[in-house]
Amino acid sequence: MTTAIDISKLTKSYRRRAPVLQDINLTIEPGELVALIGASGSGKSTLIRLIAGFERLDGGDGTINVLGETVQQNGRRLRAQRELRRAIGVVFQQFNLVGRLSLMKNVLAGRLAHVPGWRGTLGLFARPDRIKALKSLERVGMVEFARQRASQLSGGQQQRGAIARVLAQEARIILADEPIASLDPASADRVMEILEDINKRDGTTIVVSLHQIEHAFRHCRRIVALRE
Repeated sequence: MTTAIDISKLTKSYRRRAPVLQDINLTIEPGELVALIGASGSGKSTLIRLIAGFERLDGGDGTINVLGETVQQNGRRLRAQRELRRAIGVVFQQFNLVGRLSLMKNVLAGRLAHVPGWRGTLGLFARPDRIKALKSLERVGMVEFARQRASQLSGGQQQRGAIARVLAQEARIILADEPIASLDPASADRVMEILEDINKRDGTTIVVSLHQIEHAFRHCRRIVALRE
């Protein structure tokens, strides 16, 4: 079976001779829910950004494979990185919703890779796309807020909206970078329960970076600790 994520000899530095990540090897199978834990500065967010293609690994022998395709190698992003963007959904610590737009329009952004470019630019989404967005909001318990501006929602509500966006995207892999770091305990529990439900019901591969080790033990099947 093709692995979801396969990382070999990955090294990433922002300054010369000061690697944030060094000689990392990691394999994640389809359908796994994996927690990345470690102190601030241990490289959790950097690793997620590398898998997502937001950062480029250092030159050398390092490779990143996603869904059986090599997306980065020898310090270069390859063509497959662009082709697989639709398959990788990212949930950010600060939600990354457009505050002046309705929650529904934010979630519809997840459909952009599924519609012609001109339709996306004009915001002309077909009925099936709107139904998909509403069903995604329903999954996270936010459908009644569909018409509300994102800026008027609480942090926990915005993060559930961000998860609905990757559901609408139909992502095969979800990368969640500290998704509960800025939330109150009740909202953090709800967000982690939703991610666990998506993993169990849909079989979606999920990698989530966490400071809170209790959430890692409670919700994740596997824990990877980053240190030095």
